[in-house]
Amino acid sequence: MTKKTLILAALILAAFTAHAQKFAHYDYATVVQALPDYKTATAELEATGKQYQTDLEEMQKEIQTRYEKYQTEVNEQTPQNIRERKEKEIMDLQQRFQTAQEENAKAFQELQQTKMQPIIGKISEAVAAVAKEGGYIYILDKGQSSPQFYINEALSEDVTAKIRTKLGI
Repeated sequence: MTKKTLILAALILAAFTAHAQKFAHYDYATVVQALPDYKTATAELEATGKQYQTDLEEMQKEIQTRYEKYQTEVNEQTPQNIRERKEKEIMDLQQRFQTAQEENAKAFQELQQTKMQPIIGKISEAVAAVAKEGGYIYILDKGQSSPQFYINEALSEDVTAKIRTKLGI
């Protein structure tokens, strides 16, 4: 009898505890896209990406031009040392192109991280502040919910507007 009473009491206590907990959700994409810092960072990243792309396209054109020139100028009568030198020039250009591609990708990724990290930090601070002020146990990003998480939006408060207000947007 006491075992049943303890189990019943535990279930009742759990039900009251679960009911008292506050959960919230927000839309990260809505928040981040409204931030002026994000817009500025995105514009800077796009400009840098375009510059990298332009540089790589110019290098490709140079390789193509050299290769076409090689095909028209080099024939069976061309001395071996000249043919090898021209082939080496083209291979060196291709190697420089590959190196530039890798370096640009790495530099772009580092720049992206440098630009976005402060923005992510601001949003995290705002979410933490809203959670503390509102007494929420969990605030989930409804845009990133995975199969392990389900947000019942009828029982969870959407605090996207509060987070945007906290960020001044």
